Amino acid sequence: MKNSLKTILASVAVFLVFALVLTGINVFAGPLIEKNGSAQLLAPLFEAMPEAKGFTPIYTSADAASSSLQNVAPTVTGIYEEESGLGYAVTLSTTEGYTGEPMEFVMAVDTEGKIVGTALTAYPETKDFGADYPATYIGQDSALADATLVAGVTYSSAAFKNAVTDGFTTLIENGLVKEGVKGDDQLLLELLPTEFTGMANPEGVLQAEEVEGPACAVKTLKALNGSGFAFLIPNGESYVMAMVNAFGTIKITDAVGNAVDVDAIAEVLDFAAANQESTEKADLKKLTSLAPDGIGEMTALKLDTFGCVTAAYAIEFGEETLYGFRATPFAYANETVAVYYIVDASGAIVAMNCADLILHGEYFSGYELNEKEYKAGFAGLTADTWTGEQAFVSGATMTTDAIRTATDDIFAAFASIPMEGGETE
Repeated sequence: MKNSLKTILASVAVFLVFALVLTGINVFAGPLIEKNGSAQLLAPLFEAMPEAKGFTPIYTSADAASSSLQNVAPTVTGIYEEESGLGYAVTLSTTEGYTGEPMEFVMAVDTEGKIVGTALTAYPETKDFGADYPATYIGQDSALADATLVAGVTYSSAAFKNAVTDGFTTLIENGLVKEGVKGDDQLLLELLPTEFTGMANPEGVLQAEEVEGPACAVKTLKALNGSGFAFLIPNGESYVMAMVNAFGTIKITDAVGNAVDVDAIAEVLDFAAANQESTEKADLKKLTSLAPDGIGEMTALKLDTFGCVTAAYAIEFGEETLYGFRATPFAYANETVAVYYIVDASGAIVAMNCADLILHGEYFSGYELNEKEYKAGFAGLTADTWTGEQAFVSGATMTTDAIRTATDDIFAAFASIPMEGGETE
């Protein structure tokens, strides 16, 4: 009996010692494990804000209900307050890039609402926008006055910029930082893709290069598809945007889109006329091959639309007048494609052709397309019967968007042509 009791007591003693050992491990190692876990989580935050003493989470998407913050953008995965009052670190994740996979990064913002650092933590894109690109945002407030996109990597750089905007919007709406003030020059540049849609891709991202322009303009932009020019012009203490399309038609707006007049009209028109590249010879060849039985005399028209239509012609066809159009939308990788249409006097498409319908087709196998049948399917369409779905190409979204944009714009261009005795130039 005594031996059994000793055995029991010994077992209990061993159990208690083992339990105490485990407790000791938890007591001493627990904080270390927690610290190491936090260090791994917080390392990018310290990279973006090296002077930080520590960070306190005030929002995480994994436990959003426990936060008092409201209207948090879906791209914001976490907001951390710097413990010594330096500002905030925002973790962001966006799938707006080209691959659709999450791009993740941290932006650190001081109490004045200016970015003091960034740290890229996941970049799945096939094209690199450069290691220095995120650093170009340092010093900017929510106005992002100097934020630019990277040529050739538009989707990825636009995704980064949009996520930064989301981070700022969340901070501002929750009263954590103040909103930056946009100048009229910035507002006009942001307005440009909607006022001159021909200068933007189907996603509304401006596709233009800055060139040396007339003396009256502080910034001159040339559309990458030949659709025209835009001029940022000082007007008193503010600015206006003068836009000249490929036909030499001008419109001028202020920062809220109101039409205005300035004294520099002649100067910008002269510059645009001298620098607009003509495609008339190539257009004549393409439209001649597209017409059912050849074409007669072709007269260039002057239109007041600001889409991607870069040339328009009245064509003699026996006793009938047809209309030829060249549209130059942005397609895959923001490369331009030339799409030609012939439209009859009633506004119905007679024929459509595009030599490079699928750009870099050798790299893709997911699309299904009989090009001859696809193009023939546009014959007979009018502005009333056109829905945009006729442009759909399975597995080739960017081609679909480009052809949809081109067709939208040629119908708008046709509608702008004076008819029934009206004058055309």
